[in-house]
Amino acid sequence: MLLNKELRKLAKSTYWQNLYQSSIELNGINLFNNINSFSGLQVTFIYWLKIYSSIYENLYSKDYDFLDEKLIEDDIRVDAFIYWRSKQHEAERLKYKEEEKASKHNKNSKPGKKSYCQVDLRGE
Repeated sequence: MLLNKELRKLAKSTYWQNLYQSSIELNGINLFNNINSFSGLQVTFIYWLKIYSSIYENLYSKDYDFLDEKLIEDDIRVDAFIYWRSKQHEAERLKYKEEEKASKHNKNSKPGKKSYCQVDLRGE
């Protein structure tokens, strides 16, 4: 647990975030001496780099009103935000799938004449 906490602390640091962004933008920059066969620690570190990078991106683009610098400093709040955001994305994906399915259904239905009939329900 302590090791994971230290990896998170490093991953959210300005130095490692800048290096991570540079490695994405400029393919010639490697984060580690080895370029493949990453250890478990390296994989975990890269995971946290990516997580904090996306949170910083959300923070600076002001995607969420409640997202602030304080959230990034608290690991529990970060975990809660990651969980909440994943549920939001899941709901958006489901909504998109439903809309797509409805759109396909509307495209596949054959156009035809529409008829209307009137029914007197007064029961005279």
